[in-house]
Amino acid sequence: MAGAFKPVFAQQEPDGEVLLNFNYPAVGNVYLNGVFFGDVAFLPLGEVLSLLYIPTERTPSGKGLKGAYPFKNDIWSIDPVTNQLTIKGKSETLEADKYYLGELDLFLHPDYFQRIFGITFTINTYALSVSMKSDFTLPVEERRKREAIRKQLQQRSSQGALAAPMLYDRERKALSLGVLDYNVNYTATNLGNNLGMSFNAGMEFLGGDLQGNYVGNVNNRNLLNNFSGLRWRYVLPGGMTPEKNVGLASISAGQISTTSFTNSANLVGISVTNNPVIPRLDLDVFVIDGTTVPDSEVELLIGGQLVDFTRADEVGYYRFNAPVTYGTVRLSTRIYTPQGEVIMQDRQIQVPFTFLPKGFVGYNIQAGLPQFTLDSLGTSLATHADISYGISNALTVRAGADQGEIFGEKSIYPVFGLSARLFQQYLLNVDALPDRYYRANASVFYADNTSINAQFTEYNPNSAFNFRGQTRDANLNVFYPFKIAGKFSGFRATGERIWFNTGLGVNNYQLDFNTQINRVILRFNYRGGARGFVSDPENPAQNQFGLFTSSLTYTLPRSPGIPVYVRGLFLRGQFRYSTLFDRGESVSFLLSQTLFKNGRFTLGYDKELLRNLSQFQVGFLYDFNSLRTSTQFSKRTKGYAFQQGFSGSVAYDPAGGALIPSNRDQITRSGATVRLFVDTNENGVYDEGEEVVPAKAVRLDRSANILIGSDGILRITQLQSYWKYRLDIDVAALPNPNLAPKLKSFSFVAEPNRFRQIDIPLYQTGIIDGFVLIEKNGVQQGQGGLRLELKREGDSEPFEILRTFSDGSFYAYGLLPGRYMLRVDAKQLEFMQVESVPGELEFEIKALADGDYLEGLNLVLVKKE
Repeated sequence: MAGAFKPVFAQQEPDGEVLLNFNYPAVGNVYLNGVFFGDVAFLPLGEVLSLLYIPTERTPSGKGLKGAYPFKNDIWSIDPVTNQLTIKGKSETLEADKYYLGELDLFLHPDYFQRIFGITFTINTYALSVSMKSDFTLPVEERRKREAIRKQLQQRSSQGALAAPMLYDRERKALSLGVLDYNVNYTATNLGNNLGMSFNAGMEFLGGDLQGNYVGNVNNRNLLNNFSGLRWRYVLPGGMTPEKNVGLASISAGQISTTSFTNSANLVGISVTNNPVIPRLDLDVFVIDGTTVPDSEVELLIGGQLVDFTRADEVGYYRFNAPVTYGTVRLSTRIYTPQGEVIMQDRQIQVPFTFLPKGFVGYNIQAGLPQFTLDSLGTSLATHADISYGISNALTVRAGADQGEIFGEKSIYPVFGLSARLFQQYLLNVDALPDRYYRANASVFYADNTSINAQFTEYNPNSAFNFRGQTRDANLNVFYPFKIAGKFSGFRATGERIWFNTGLGVNNYQLDFNTQINRVILRFNYRGGARGFVSDPENPAQNQFGLFTSSLTYTLPRSPGIPVYVRGLFLRGQFRYSTLFDRGESVSFLLSQTLFKNGRFTLGYDKELLRNLSQFQVGFLYDFNSLRTSTQFSKRTKGYAFQQGFSGSVAYDPAGGALIPSNRDQITRSGATVRLFVDTNENGVYDEGEEVVPAKAVRLDRSANILIGSDGILRITQLQSYWKYRLDIDVAALPNPNLAPKLKSFSFVAEPNRFRQIDIPLYQTGIIDGFVLIEKNGVQQGQGGLRLELKREGDSEPFEILRTFSDGSFYAYGLLPGRYMLRVDAKQLEFMQVESVPGELEFEIKALADGDYLEGLNLVLVKKE
């Protein structure tokens, strides 16, 4: 045959060549060419490696293959021309009876697949099938996982594009009971007893959130108490849209604090601002591009989560537009080359909340009477105002002023500042307070977690606020992470220099080192310098100190081989040594262990070596669903102390009309009660007697605690007040598979300081049936074997493919309420040279308590004219 390769050496011809059925989950069901020598089937090397996505390239002879697998240093090569074989970098002779060079591929004995690639093939000569087992995770399996994750990403993106309708918007109420946080502590010592209590209450009042705190202390039968933080805030709609720059976001009245850059004051008055109560999330779009091996798969990860993917073009170029959010953003690109190599590239960006988007203006204004104590108010008005402007996404300037006797002798104290981001990751912050100081701060945070922070301050020597007599100070903080024996370690160095107006100065410094050896974590710290104010030139060692601290922690693993009562046991030991006195200062030991799943037991011992004082303490903390209890006993050298505390919160539940206890604080937070019920009378509202469906079948797009009560109602806590949440109903989690809601997703706003009630009516799902008929010679008869595409209204792709039976009938069940379209597969119509009448069937499944049943959905196929 012309063009066919003819070996120049003699080789044994196979007994036969067959097609083998190869079925593997990540590959699917395919056919492999195989050649038999006796009972042994030789398999095609190139075809197998191509199916498994194991990267290869041709050897110089052009007839062999080579590569690196399973790891990049495991070099392999097979060349039938030179009879050379390389396995994990070691060369040997390719046995002539273990391979066959065919016209289209190189066929190998199964033993070579196991030795080189860790792949074991089993051939069934009767069924002509082949099965496979691999010692390593195959590239095709990793590829399928990546494709599955990317498919989920695309589905989330498409769901995000279709905004869930807002069913429960902000509902202002004149009065609505809310939540109460409490903390009660009883202490008994050898000197006396004490009872401390704190109550923090919140509710909705006149459409705004109202809250206040009461602190009481009973000592020797005397009650000391105080009210603080009593304020009412009205949040306008603009305060809940952080993506917009509005004129007014919220108004507060009561006990407030000024937003001064320094020297904040407590006032009884009012406050107005246009800054949103919901933090701004996105600031900018950061372009990430680069070049790599052409046709590589490139993934973009933010904070370790896949957010986008693309494929490098023919010259290897790729590009992403990544959203830059506030806080520390870790951007990573993960590149999968066609040769199977994985390349990781990381970068890190910091965006403090002091930055404003380009063109945005933010302001705060407070005015009121100064409050010194609960019953002591000033008589002169104090005011504060500040304004910020985003010149660009990387540069924000600000200015402000304090006015009033509480701030100082002068009538007005101005403040100026700017925040800049240079080269994406370098931060510069400058504050100018002419009556106090001028300060500059610069920092950078690299992708490997190395960080550098430097600060310099020049003080006004004539300022009334310069109590220590400082002229300037400077400090530098550097953290450098590295690995020792594969374990993360780190070194931190901090230095500070303070200059005083006496001409003297002090140096303070701190060195930290931490590392890990197996499960033992070691930390070493040294601090040295001078405390307080140095004023005596004759005594340079004034207020000097030096302290070396070492600590060791160890956590037992939770593996099955360790007794249950010590699994996860935490141990810590610490020793402090004074270099100033050349002797040990203190030593301490701590043991901590989880008990009964929600409890924690602690046992500790501390010894002050310098004063020869010791303390032994034992404690137990337990989290019940309704409260947290904490018990501790301490025995000191000269006395003892016993403490018992209870903390938690209660909230009013509008669905059950009862108080719901919790072991966590809920002030400034929100909650929701979700009731799933079968809407028997189809009015969309829960009526007494209708069946409540007890199922944890809802998901939120943000973190929250979801518990199901004995009454079957879901209670969601730890929501952020005023935030918008997307709620998705997991139909698969419902106990009755035939139940479904009208809407699977919707949005709601979390009300401030209270629970909101959400009722979700459920209905029986719908059933459809019909026929597909074909017209032949004027007679209609059923057409079997057709594919029918069933789509939801608004979707571009069908969510289910139906098949017609031999008589042309079809049916579908479990359809959620909504509008649908049904049509015959266009490719089958084209092959049969017919058209469907009508081209599409449109129908609606109604939300009915007993389910909707549509029959007679018929399609007729006629010859194309």
